[in-house]
Amino acid sequence: MAGEEKLERVQVVLTALLEAELGDSLAEVEAALSRWRTGASGVLEAHGELLKHAARAEQLAERMARVGAGGAATLLRDAFDRGLIDRAELVAICGREPEDIEPSPPIDVDAIKPSPPPKRQLVESLLGDGPILVHIDSRLGGVRVPASLAGDSRLVLRFGYGLTPAIVDLSVDDDAISGTLTFGGVPDRCVVPWNAVYAVVAESTQRGMVWPDDVPATVAPDLLSPPPASASPDTKATDPGNDKPRRGGHLKLVK
Repeated sequence: MAGEEKLERVQVVLTALLEAELGDSLAEVEAALSRWRTGASGVLEAHGELLKHAARAEQLAERMARVGAGGAATLLRDAFDRGLIDRAELVAICGREPEDIEPSPPIDVDAIKPSPPPKRQLVESLLGDGPILVHIDSRLGGVRVPASLAGDSRLVLRFGYGLTPAIVDLSVDDDAISGTLTFGGVPDRCVVPWNAVYAVVAESTQRGMVWPDDVPATVAPDLLSPPPASASPDTKATDPGNDKPRRGGHLKLVK
């Protein structure tokens, strides 16, 4: 096999290897999303699988970048193990039997932990699509909410532009999201520092982000379980047949 022909073949095989590895990783993501959609698992599991996929993709990219530094043989061994290249062709390209080539180590999904987007950045982006639901731990210092809601680790506040009643002083800065919200017809200025925010969801699209490291221990079991069927994303959860709010098995919303 001529040198140029060999190089072209290596590129084809490695592209097929990359596509196969990414395909397997995306299949795991899809399985996690499917479990979440059907209520078999919580949002944190699905979010975690997305982060693992990002870690796998980054490590795969690094492996491919090492081809020019003598890494082609190892990757070709990986391709052989996946059935993407046969023994004869591997020997023709590398001059060695597959057993004489060390395969790549398993991908360590914990070695790279992609950082979720900064909270302010995400909030500003989602506010452009409409109201957002901000999940907060109101027990933390610096949080300002009505006294009746203070000390709640699973408080959810609704922020947005063009609401009725309007949040005329809605502000998003480096320190917090703040504004005067109305509770039972009574306005009250709320200030939520970013360290107290552990999840943000767009009301209309359900797009959002959970910051697992910031989820309170008192909330994690509920957040990992599917929401109750009777809970609506833009109303307080209520018991069927009456208007009394209930805690439910998931996060509540306060408007």
